[in-house]
Amino acid sequence: MIGNQTKGKSFRGLLNYLENKEKSSLIGGNMFGRNALELAREFRLSRQLNPEAEKVVHHVSLSLAPGEQLDNDTWCEIADKYISAMGYTANQYAVYRHSDRDHDHIHICASRISLDDGKITSDSWEYVRSEKIIRQLELEYRLQPTLSSHEKLNRTPSIGQQQRIEREQLEYEQGERNTPPQQPIKLELQSLIDRVTIDKPTMPQLIERLQLLGVEVRHGLTRNGKSKGISYSWNDQKFSGTSLGPAYTFPGLQKHKEIDYQPQRDDEQIAQLLLNPVKPTSIEHAQKLLVEMEQKQQKPKFTPPPEDESKRPLLQHYLTQYRGIRNYLVQPLQRQGLAYIDPDKNVVFIKRGLDGEKLGALVWDTARVDNRAFEYDKNSKRSEGWFYLQLGGEPLDKIEKVFLCSSPIDALSMAEIDIFVRKKLPPVRTMYMAVDDLDQLPVEFLKNISRIGAAFNNDDRGDEAAQVVQKILPQAKRIEPSNLTTWNQLLLEEREKQELLERQQRSRGFSR
Repeated sequence: MIGNQTKGKSFRGLLNYLENKEKSSLIGGNMFGRNALELAREFRLSRQLNPEAEKVVHHVSLSLAPGEQLDNDTWCEIADKYISAMGYTANQYAVYRHSDRDHDHIHICASRISLDDGKITSDSWEYVRSEKIIRQLELEYRLQPTLSSHEKLNRTPSIGQQQRIEREQLEYEQGERNTPPQQPIKLELQSLIDRVTIDKPTMPQLIERLQLLGVEVRHGLTRNGKSKGISYSWNDQKFSGTSLGPAYTFPGLQKHKEIDYQPQRDDEQIAQLLLNPVKPTSIEHAQKLLVEMEQKQQKPKFTPPPEDESKRPLLQHYLTQYRGIRNYLVQPLQRQGLAYIDPDKNVVFIKRGLDGEKLGALVWDTARVDNRAFEYDKNSKRSEGWFYLQLGGEPLDKIEKVFLCSSPIDALSMAEIDIFVRKKLPPVRTMYMAVDDLDQLPVEFLKNISRIGAAFNNDDRGDEAAQVVQKILPQAKRIEPSNLTTWNQLLLEEREKQELLERQQRSRGFSR
């Protein structure tokens, strides 16, 4: 069985298409409507729960192999199990059957908006999840396996292996076997590589992950620097990349798994890993690593709010002229898309993970005395991540010092003050971080930092935040902007003193 999925905006358009096809019939779902018009009206119920969402129509087709056929009741069972397993447990959906081709197939029109809470059902890794569900349904309903384009990149098991799996699956279902069928080592290795490439790592990262999981990797280069290929050894069985399938060769990993390989950057590190492999970890720790990678990928990807580029000079002028932040800090933030004005005239600061991934956004109300910013989407949970910048030392140096501040503008101000006092960049790599939610404090990272400044605002909230941080991180020292509330106020005061001094010096120079 082959599954295909698309998303759209119009329930009426899709329903009209499904109904008007030759040999089309509405056979199931969880709705009352009896035709396209009635169903479209009924879908408005979920649409009204989230009127701002755009692509809310989920269209799935499930097709049998040529020559296979099912009755309507069985098709409805399969559609119900498939849509539920994909996470659509409280969503409207309708099922149409088409008999206009040589392969029996159905179409599912579903709303991505949950009736429970009005939220969009996650589509993270839906193609991978869909294929796994389809394989399970094929076994359950004894359907002929039909490979998707993705699975054609894998070398399939032999006919004998497939027959053994089917026989053992039948024995398991009939109670004659206590455990499900054991997959061939080749399939298990393919699955393992699929799991460790889920986040598109670099080639050295991939090799290191496989070594941690007990897979021996071999790779060589010709005199011209071209790859001789890649091979794997696991559970005392050896496989070339080619024997596993096109997606598991050295070029295939880059093309199909999107592994990042840059010879000048990676070849030396790969050679070191092959010469001195990392030791395999325990089964429990290995499983934990795999789960963490998959969970990270299953989280909905953050899409930053768009920037109004025409207002870039306006923000630059405001930060430099009215907030005392110099251009050498402002321009990199703008180039990286970490500080800008959006089409709704919000000043936006981007929150990132410690690996640099953009995870959320903060809106800054420039009129607030305390400079605090707020989560961009006020209807969502606070995102993990922080607004931060790093200065001093070398770019790849380990962070040795951290200042925790109440807002992005005060993190920038603290960086300016640090440089102003030293009259140069910090000698060690230093991070200036805005912490908008103490529940999301990166504790594991900060535990390893010996010098932490709890540089929160000089107000009740700032004092409370500093006390919480010092309980968790005893090495943290409370620092505050003397008799002022924020670090930006202190920065502006120091800038004013400096300008006054410079004017006096120029005046004395003219008077001589």
